[in-house]
Amino acid sequence: MSALRKTLTSMWLVLSMAVRVSPRETAVAFLETLSNGLQALHPLFLTWFVVGAATQDVGRMIAATAAFGGVTSITVMLMLAGNTARINQRERVGFAFDCEIARMTAAIPTLDHLESPRYLDELRALRDQQGALGNALNSVLNTLRSLVFIGGTIVLASTADWRLLLLAVAGLPNLLTTTWSVRWQASAEKQSAEPSRLTTHLVDLGTTSAGAAEIRVFDLREPIHQRLRAAVGAWRAPMTNLGQKNAAAQAVNTVIFYAAVAAVLGWMLRDLGTGQLSVDAMILAVMLVGRLQNVGDQLQWSVRMISHTVRTTNRFVWLRDYYNRVAAEHHGTKPPPARLVSGIRTENLAYHYPESEATALDGVSLDLPAGAVVALVGENGAGKSTLVKLLTGMYRPTAGRILIDGTDLNTIDFAAWRERASGAFQDYARFEFPALETVGVGDLSYVRDHDRVHTALRASASEDLLAALPDGLATRLGTTWPDGVDLSGGQWQRLAIARGMMRQHPLLLVLDEPTAALDPATEHALFERYAAAARQAGGRGAVTLLVTHRFSTVAAADLVVVLRHGRVSEMGTHAELMSADGHYAELYRLQARGYQ
Repeated sequence: MSALRKTLTSMWLVLSMAVRVSPRETAVAFLETLSNGLQALHPLFLTWFVVGAATQDVGRMIAATAAFGGVTSITVMLMLAGNTARINQRERVGFAFDCEIARMTAAIPTLDHLESPRYLDELRALRDQQGALGNALNSVLNTLRSLVFIGGTIVLASTADWRLLLLAVAGLPNLLTTTWSVRWQASAEKQSAEPSRLTTHLVDLGTTSAGAAEIRVFDLREPIHQRLRAAVGAWRAPMTNLGQKNAAAQAVNTVIFYAAVAAVLGWMLRDLGTGQLSVDAMILAVMLVGRLQNVGDQLQWSVRMISHTVRTTNRFVWLRDYYNRVAAEHHGTKPPPARLVSGIRTENLAYHYPESEATALDGVSLDLPAGAVVALVGENGAGKSTLVKLLTGMYRPTAGRILIDGTDLNTIDFAAWRERASGAFQDYARFEFPALETVGVGDLSYVRDHDRVHTALRASASEDLLAALPDGLATRLGTTWPDGVDLSGGQWQRLAIARGMMRQHPLLLVLDEPTAALDPATEHALFERYAAAARQAGGRGAVTLLVTHRFSTVAAADLVVVLRHGRVSEMGTHAELMSADGHYAELYRLQARGYQ
C-alpha cells in the first residue's frame, strides 16, 4: 500500500468514526478549522493601519480596524464553539476506538495470537500510542488548519513581493528532515515495544502477591530493580534519541532560514532605498517573516502529526484485519450434535506456535470413542495441553483436522461447540467475585443458582470448602477487596474444578492437570466423583479427557494415550500398555516407586 493510500485510508477511518460518533460536532469543528484561513489576513490589516497612521489616512485606519475586528470576532466565536466540539469529540472518538479495540481483542475466536511475539509487540505499540487514536480527529483538523494557514500566508506573501516566496523555499529543508523524523519515530516506536512489555512484566512481578513473595524470599529485589532500570532505559532511549535528532535538525533548519531572511530583506531594503519598493510592501514583508518561518514549522508539525496518526491507525487496521481474517477462517455455522455417536477423531493433527519452528504436535491421529474416559499422559512438553486447546478450538491446527462425529470442527460454530464443552484447566483463572459467581460463571445460565452451584461443588469434592468461607457462597474472594478472603492455591483450584462441573451435559469434558495443587486425599475423592460424572456423561456419548502427570487414576480409564515429543507413542488400556512394557510402563513404575 502506497504512503498516500495509507494516509487517505487513515484519514477516512478517523473522519468516519468522528461522524458516526457525532456528525454535528464534527461539522462545527471543521468550520472552526476553515476559519483559520481568515487569520492569515491579519498582517495585511496591520499593514493598512500602520501605513494609514504614517500618512494620517483616518479612513484607511478605520477600515483596517473594522476588518481586523470583524475577522477576529468571527474566528473567536468559531474557535469557542470549535474547541468545545473538539474536546467532546476527542473523548468520544477515543472511547469509540478503545471500545472497538477491546471488542476485537476479546472476540478473536482463538488464542494463537497470545503466543505470537509479533502480535504482542504490535498490540503493545498500539496501546502505548492509544491516545493518538482519541486525538486523531484533532490531528486531521489541525493538519487541515495548517494547510489553510500556509496557503493564505503564501498567497499574501506573493502579493507583497515575489521575493518573499524565496523564504518559503528556504523552509523546504524542513520537509526533508521531517521525512527523516517520521522514519526515526516509526523506528523508535518499534524498538520501544518489546522493552515496554518487559517493563510491565517486571513491574507486575513486584506488585503482585505471588511474584512479590518470591522476590523477597530469594532476595531478588536488586536484580529485578537492575533489570527494570535497564528495561525502562531501553524503552525510553529510542524516544530520547529521537528528540535529540529532531532538535539538531531543527537548529540547522533555523540557521538556513534566517540566512535566507537576511539575504532577501537586504535585497528588498536596497530596492526601498532606490524607490523600487513601496513602504507598504516593505512593512508587510517584515511582518510576514515570522509567518513564513511558521509555514515551515507548521508544515513539519503537520507531517509529523499525520504520520503519527497514520502509524497508529495502521496498527488499528492491522488488528481489525487480523480479527476479520481469524473470524473468516472460523466461519463454521453448523450446530454441534445433540449427543456424540461415534466420538471425536483427529487426523494427522499438527501444530506449531507462531514465530516458532518447533513443532508442539506432529501427525497425531486419535479415535476418542463416544462415552469413553480417555487418559492423556506424558512428560512435560509432550504436547498434552496443546492437544486440549486444539480440541476445544482455542488453537487452529497447523495441519490436519478434528472431526466431531465425522464433521470437521472448522465447519461447526465455535461458540456453540464451546457451549457444549467444559472442563478445568491447568492455567485456571482466579475470578475475584463472590464465591457463588466464581463457581457459577461455569454456566452463565445458572450463575446465581445456589442449587446448581452446590451440585457442582459436590461433583468436584469441594463442599467442605464452604466451611472456610465466612459468609458461605456470598463471601467475596480476593484480599484486594474490602472484606475479601484469600484462598490457598489448592482451594482456588478446587473452585476452578467446580466451575468446570457447572455444565451438566457437555459433549467434551476436559480435565487438564486438575489435581496439581491438591492433596492426595482430596485427589482420591475428586476422582471418584469424576468417574461417576464420566459414567453419567458417557450415557450421552460424551468424551471425558483426563490430562495428568499422576497415574493413580489412569488405570480406570477406558483408553490411555501416551504423548512423547508431540507424537502418539503408545495407545491402549492400562493393562495392554503395562503388558507392552514400553515407555508408559516405565513411567508408571517410576511413579509407583515414589509412593512406596
